[in-house]
Amino acid sequence: MNIFFFGGTFDPPHKGHLSIIQYCIKKSHQLILIPTRKSPLKDMPPVASPHHRIKMLELLIDDINHNIIIDSWDINNPSPNYTYDTIKHLQIEYPASNLFMVLGGDQLSHFKEWKNNRQIMKMVNIIAFNRINSLHKPLKGMHINWIEDFQMDISSTHIREEFSAGEIPIKALTSEIVDYIRENQLYGYQS
Repeated sequence: MNIFFFGGTFDPPHKGHLSIIQYCIKKSHQLILIPTRKSPLKDMPPVASPHHRIKMLELLIDDINHNIIIDSWDINNPSPNYTYDTIKHLQIEYPASNLFMVLGGDQLSHFKEWKNNRQIMKMVNIIAFNRINSLHKPLKGMHINWIEDFQMDISSTHIREEFSAGEIPIKALTSEIVDYIRENQLYGYQS
């Protein structure tokens, strides 16, 4: 069984994430979304709470009829967590499966900094989605299934900045997520 997993802070989840999800459900037997508590390579923790980020992910995939799971193992884990740890968790949960790690192309520029990156390359297949202006320099020996025709360039950071400036980035988010952010006054949104 081919299991794709897609991790990130999803702060907030946006239409770029949705496009990746829609692509992956066509290619996999199961897709696992893994919201992270905090990226080890980022200084600042996510702005929205784990509860809100999971709720927004649920809204993002609500209309998709496919076998998608939101795995809260990482987001509920109080200790620092690395992708290597997540993969070991998934290998225990799905022992007879082929694991495919889904990344945005921008993440490849940091891959050499990831804990146990060489082991990760042996443990999973890597699928990377192109980001406009992303510089992708894979490590030597790294095999990547590169999705070149993916041209969405939406940034959660930019979305948060727009909300805090009083703007609503409707083109980047689904209407359900915009409504959720408004109702819960996330990202500095004030009604």
